[in-house]
Amino acid sequence: MSAAGRALLIQREGFKTRAYRDSVGVLTIGVGHTSAAGAPAVSPGMTISKSEVDAILSRDLSQFENAVEGAVNAPLTQGQFDALVSLCFNIGIGAFQKSTVARRLNEGNYRGAADAFLMWNKPPEIIRRRRGERDQFLKATATGTAGAPVRFVAEHELAEDEGVNLDYLRASGSRTVTMADKIKGWAASLGLSDIMGMASQGKEYASRAHDLAQGFESGAPTGELLETYAPFLIGAGVGVLVVVVAALVWWAAHRIQSARLEDAVYQAAA
Repeated sequence: MSAAGRALLIQREGFKTRAYRDSVGVLTIGVGHTSAAGAPAVSPGMTISKSEVDAILSRDLSQFENAVEGAVNAPLTQGQFDALVSLCFNIGIGAFQKSTVARRLNEGNYRGAADAFLMWNKPPEIIRRRRGERDQFLKATATGTAGAPVRFVAEHELAEDEGVNLDYLRASGSRTVTMADKIKGWAASLGLSDIMGMASQGKEYASRAHDLAQGFESGAPTGELLETYAPFLIGAGVGVLVVVVAALVWWAAHRIQSARLEDAVYQAAA
């Protein structure tokens, strides 16, 4: 792994001289070092020096670098290799060897391999890291190696903890998911804009509503009241209608994405 790749890995894993429990409760120290990676065994309250952190990381990296070299037969740039080692470091050697990432690389499908990084999306807080690793891999992908066609992977081919998800569909170029994203963004923007507009006139709406209520209570003619307050009633009604329509459009787009995801998973399992 290059110095730049090592720096990115440290940024993702953290640099700790005191033992702590990671997001799933495993005792960890240094740069993502656990007892499963080998010596030293991590114990509660354990502390090490910064130089020891660097030494442990170098030892740990060697096994993951060897694992990537052994699992991938395709030519790799240094940046691609660094991204793969980062993924392997996080998901484990066994998982990487069985991963769609490694399999697609060995098929010569570099773009498909990059998108398959996003299949490793559990727990949810790991998604940001996966996007970073995918971007790192793609930026280092040599011209002419990223255009291989992407296919959806059958569920029975997936390694444990891999899965088809919306991030994967977006990266794979799903027009349905991308268009639904745009529609949801437009609907959210429209609804929020109208809500904010109504909120800015809240005092005026409240005052007019109060006056209208008092008019009815005092026995003023209904026709006269409606004529007087027609602009207010129409404006408020249109505002509410716009918010309702925007919410319905957003929900419809969300359901379209959900249906597309369900369809992709179903097709993969068929």
